[in-house]
Amino acid sequence: MYNYTPDNSSFLKIEIGKVKKVRNLLIGVFMLLFFICFGFFLYVFLDKWWLTSDKLTFFYRSLPLLCTLFVYFGVLFGGLGWIVYRKNQKFINALQNLNHQDLGIYQQYTSRLVRIYATIAPYLFSEQQLLLFPLWGSKRIPIDQIHRIETKIIQNYRGPNTFRVYFYTESSKIQQLTMSQRGAFDFIQEQLLKEIPNLVIIARNH
Repeated sequence: MYNYTPDNSSFLKIEIGKVKKVRNLLIGVFMLLFFICFGFFLYVFLDKWWLTSDKLTFFYRSLPLLCTLFVYFGVLFGGLGWIVYRKNQKFINALQNLNHQDLGIYQQYTSRLVRIYATIAPYLFSEQQLLLFPLWGSKRIPIDQIHRIETKIIQNYRGPNTFRVYFYTESSKIQQLTMSQRGAFDFIQEQLLKEIPNLVIIARNH
């Protein structure tokens, strides 16, 4: 942990608290879905068990199916909860490891967003690297390796637009980043231009 100013330290503590609240809420939703799904089948079982005359035979015949459903829903929703926890924890750890300057950049980034609750940012600037958070894991790109970027806005007529940035070295594409907010899309271009004044930006469709 770096020695932050009181303002930065307070901002970081509040931001991490917000991220954890959303994480816990999502995990709680998955747990609730588990109880609803399994509870429905358990209710059907108990209803039929109560009406049958040979309750013991019905119980032993139905037990393997109930166990299978319990394991299936447990693995499904438990796995989703674990993925949410791990992904959020990686982001929280990355936030805690930002130095004073990079935390200031992140604070500027959050001020450009329209949000009701805190979510995992699609990217962070960290020690002259761009830290990306795709669906699985994370990826670091040294900023000095980025030669040009290409940007694209995908029009979603039934929902919000999607924004993409493609990163290239001098010879090849190294990564792409997808965002859902215009503020995050504009901010990464502005910040990269500060870091790389001669950066080439190609707008594909705008």
